[in-house]
Amino acid sequence: MKRQSVTVIGAGVAGLCCALELSLRGVNVDVVERGHVLGDGSCSWQAGGMLAPWCERATTDAVVASMGAPSIGWWVRHFPGTVRKGSLVVAQPRDAADLARFAQRTERFEWADAERIAALEPDLAGRFRRALFFPDEAHLDPRRALAALVERLA
Repeated sequence: MKRQSVTVIGAGVAGLCCALELSLRGVNVDVVERGHVLGDGSCSWQAGGMLAPWCERATTDAVVASMGAPSIGWWVRHFPGTVRKGSLVVAQPRDAADLARFAQRTERFEWADAERIAALEPDLAGRFRRALFFPDEAHLDPRRALAALVERLA
């Protein structure tokens, strides 16, 4: 039986993730990118690399969090450089009401006091009184992640 072949246009994070998933399912994949190096001309190359579906929930639809949450596990499985140390959302005391509104629009966080903030981020010691800590969130270096996906596809 002949294997299926698919051409993926674009070597940003979406294209490379699709290409990898197809490849893992036995599909022959060819990735086409206008640049000379896969991934380096994509928007993903300049991204922050935050895997923060619950923080994103504060400013977008619930579907972002529900679809984004499983992506953290995907990245952990496919890119060993994924860092699972959570996200910390801080605000100056004068912005306490904004932080409370942010908290109302999201979920899966823990309130952190000044001592906890200092333990999580020593460089912030003494600068903030309250914060939201999202322990299940993660981050990665997007350039290293894209390079790792390209390597897996080679």
